Amino acid sequence: MPAYPVAGEFPDFEQFMLDLLTPVATTVTTLPATSAALQSALPLIWVRNSGGTLDINAITYKAKVTVVAFGTTRAQAQLLAVQIRAAMLDAPASRVNGVLVDYVEEIEADEPKFHAPILRRSRGLTEVPDLDPLNQMVEVAFAIEARRQ
Repeated sequence: MPAYPVAGEFPDFEQFMLDLLTPVATTVTTLPATSAALQSALPLIWVRNSGGTLDINAITYKAKVTVVAFGTTRAQAQLLAVQIRAAMLDAPASRVNGVLVDYVEEIEADEPKFHAPILRRSRGLTEVPDLDPLNQMVEVAFAIEARRQ
């Protein structure tokens, strides 16, 4: 198995997040195959690289990543999301399993998983907040910038 990170290559951003977030909670790149398996694994963090771009000088790669926190309750998922946000935003300029990232910022998630229902009223539209205590996930997204390692 080659050394990680691979010298001269951009880091594997999913592996970086696995290494960074596993101390917070079990972290995976693929979800368990069944709902029962997912429920038995909670709390759980699901990470994925959803794209990215190379800067004009081909020095820095800016990855877009999505992190979903799953908890046994909505409150636990929200608390987990706070811990994820803190770990991600504290990551720049510190090595995580040999990987050095330059910059991390929170961005809007590309594909929101929850769309609030819209109520039609005589004076316009009203959005109803997600108050379902069984909604067990919170999604956050980040842009991570790193140079070749």
